[in-house]
Amino acid sequence: MVDARGLHAVATRAVATKNSRKVDGKEYPFFYNPMWRYFGDENDRPSGTYYYGGSEPKTYFWNIYDQVLLRPNLVPLFEQQELRILTGDGKQEFLKKGVPDKAISDHLPILFKLNI
Repeated sequence: MVDARGLHAVATRAVATKNSRKVDGKEYPFFYNPMWRYFGDENDRPSGTYYYGGSEPKTYFWNIYDQVLLRPNLVPLFEQQELRILTGDGKQEFLKKGVPDKAISDHLPILFKLNI
């Protein structure tokens, strides 16, 4: 996700809007990934879109497999405050005991807005 030879997705608008960077003499374009802000528990929303509380020695619990990736020219059209991990649709709650209700889906959906 973050490797220059991969998607080269960065967490800040300031870096992404530089468009690209040179690595070993080759130019690599950026993607902007606004989903980084969802990691952690600084807010009252889920800390990811997928939860796995396995018994392996290394378990992250919350993961963000569902992403929004934007090329720099689309960043000005993106409304950060409109990006949300949905926990329900007004009729149905998607969480059960604070994690995705697998009877509905094992991933929480995301919603965002571009002013095109």
